[in-house]
Amino acid sequence: PEEIDKVGNVSQQRYEQIVAELRQVVEQQSQGQFTIGDRALEIEPMRGSDEGREVLPGQDLFTVRQALTRLAEDIGLRRSTVENARWTASRWPKEHRQAGVSFTVHRVLGSIPDEEERFAAIKQPPEDGAVAVDDANRRVGRQVEHPVSPQEKITAIHTLARDEDVAAVV
Repeated sequence: PEEIDKVGNVSQQRYEQIVAELRQVVEQQSQGQFTIGDRALEIEPMRGSDEGREVLPGQDLFTVRQALTRLAEDIGLRRSTVENARWTASRWPKEHRQAGVSFTVHRVLGSIPDEEERFAAIKQPPEDGAVAVDDANRRVGRQVEHPVSPQEKITAIHTLARDEDVAAVV
């Protein structure tokens, strides 16, 4: 009976305390990521055909890359992290960001091209109320980490079978 009331090495009650604490940490991290993205957007706004501006090959992109590389180095992050935060922030204006939903879920759902659909998607949590990364990946048609449906399991098997060692054993 005691084992049933435990999660890992802690009681169910302690586990729930840990989850509550870590949800606050995830919220702080998400806010931090959006702040990085917002400041990167301030330094280098998104450019391209969707804004009616033509990007000159090599010239404008090189300038953007230089600016974001400098920013990343000055704050101790990889440029790709800053670029990721910038892109995600560009997809989610402040009034459409959802508290309690991780930055990762915002990033995944950010790939929905239609704004109305994107903004609605983040407001439609699954039945249990939590918006998990797998739920977001399902929404945009990406492979999930924890497959549930038969098709998700088949996709996972195909992905694993791409590895020659795995395929040989199977």
